[in-house]
Amino acid sequence: MSSVYTKTIRVQPLDSTADADPQPQPSAPVTYKLRTAANWVKKPFKNRNIWERLATLDLASDRCYIVQPQNPNPPPKLSVWQERVWLAIMIAPALMIQALWYHMVPENSYFHTWHPIVTFIFYHIAFIVFTLNLIAHLTYYMGVYGTFDEHNRPRDYVADKDVYPLIRSVILYTIARTACGLILGGYNRYAPPLLGHTISWAFPIKIGLWLIALDFFFYFYHRAVHTFPFLWKYHSKHHSTKHPTPIQSILAGDIQEIIEIVLIPLGASLVMPLSAHEFWIAQCVLMYVEGMGHSGTRVYWTHPIIGEVLRPFKMEITIEDHDLHHRLGKSGKNYGKQSRIFDRIFNTISERIEGIEK
Repeated sequence: MSSVYTKTIRVQPLDSTADADPQPQPSAPVTYKLRTAANWVKKPFKNRNIWERLATLDLASDRCYIVQPQNPNPPPKLSVWQERVWLAIMIAPALMIQALWYHMVPENSYFHTWHPIVTFIFYHIAFIVFTLNLIAHLTYYMGVYGTFDEHNRPRDYVADKDVYPLIRSVILYTIARTACGLILGGYNRYAPPLLGHTISWAFPIKIGLWLIALDFFFYFYHRAVHTFPFLWKYHSKHHSTKHPTPIQSILAGDIQEIIEIVLIPLGASLVMPLSAHEFWIAQCVLMYVEGMGHSGTRVYWTHPIIGEVLRPFKMEITIEDHDLHHRLGKSGKNYGKQSRIFDRIFNTISERIEGIEK
């Protein structure tokens, strides 16, 4: 049971730099509900167990875990094209490696085609590499730009009791996402990744429509688990943090994971089918947006595929939208995770406080 404590927290100025002369900083009393302990963070790295060492990858700059002075300036706008280039650099190599293999290994060779199990292992490793790079990418931005609501409360560490379940969930998540992509995409071992063949020339449009369909099913599922108490008990674990970090996007119970990893993508695939290689791109974008939304990074940062299309209708999603969803807890609002289309239609939007486009 949470209790209210008054805790003295060191306040670090926003313009401090690593090579600046250390200056004594004033301390300010901050009152907030003290959540579950995260004592693993205090251990030297060599004393942490394997799960705690893996959780260390999610740690951002120290400033993200210290209350900051209120920033009077609006959040800067992050270039969507810069992020698209980053995504292309991270997503394309796996497809290029498989395509190159099929091109270089003779067709009459036993090793020319990739068995589904080989393909699964390869793309699962690639997905893990993508996830690790994504976490580093997001935590870097958290340190550079700070986080939303940091003047009231910093980011939450992963709680001691959640370290092992969370890392286990990340591993299972990457396994299930990879397998579902191959199955739902109808993987054909005789069809290598090829633009205009297994990857449509219009793949950004197809993936954008798939993500909107996914958001349709997710919205109603997500709103239901916030509305009905008997469903909230399955979702409440995800809301044990009000100021999450990227890895905590996967903090959930087993039932929630099955619904979000298998059933909702299945529904979206019935609306907009994707090939297995298009699924690889879509699931990387999906992971990117989920991590982005849970990073709390204080920038105007929108969806790399559908954000600009939806912005004229005020239906684009930015980081603060899901950050506010966590702060609101069970009372909810901002139920969409890829867009605000259905929040706008059904009037469940929580208006932004800081994250207004500059």
